[in-house]
Amino acid sequence: MEVKWAPLLSKLEQLDWQVVTGISTTVIALCALALSIWQGIQTRRHNRLSFRPHLTTWSNRDAEKGFYRIELINNGIGPALIEEFLVKVDGKVISGQGTEPIEKGLKIIFPNLDYTSLRGYVAKSYSMAAKEKVTIVAIQFLKQPFPSPEFVEHAYNRVSLEIAYKSFYEEQFHFSTQEEKSNKQMQPTNA
Repeated sequence: MEVKWAPLLSKLEQLDWQVVTGISTTVIALCALALSIWQGIQTRRHNRLSFRPHLTTWSNRDAEKGFYRIELINNGIGPALIEEFLVKVDGKVISGQGTEPIEKGLKIIFPNLDYTSLRGYVAKSYSMAAKEKVTIVAIQFLKQPFPSPEFVEHAYNRVSLEIAYKSFYEEQFHFSTQEEKSNKQMQPTNA
């Protein structure tokens, strides 16, 4: 009985190519899976940075007219979800609801001066949009001579605004005017 080697070798060659093709396909699929996982991680990291809020203050004045204003600004890219809003004067928390702590704080730092004021705040659970501004306090002194800018600056430096907030990715942040003053001195208004 004679064995025909040609068909048997042909089957072995096919089997070898089938195994090589199968292994190659599996390796390519695993590389594609690893690349997809890596891209997903990088995308999530990028999105966290892309939606990060950043609260800061901006203050301006027109000292000749006795006008001063402080604004809270979210100059980050994502919304800030407010968790806590505190006003402190000389390191002591001022209690109250809504704008009441700001009003009490003004009475402490400007006890003998006549003024009108506009007060604002951001409540717990408020979502402060990116690029949004909120006037925390705008004060107009009524009687001349108006207090000097140095006096007002010194009085404002006694006050600390403390805000705990988070991003949509649940990253926790803390803003304090004592720690993170965006501008060391009040800026003159050009109006």
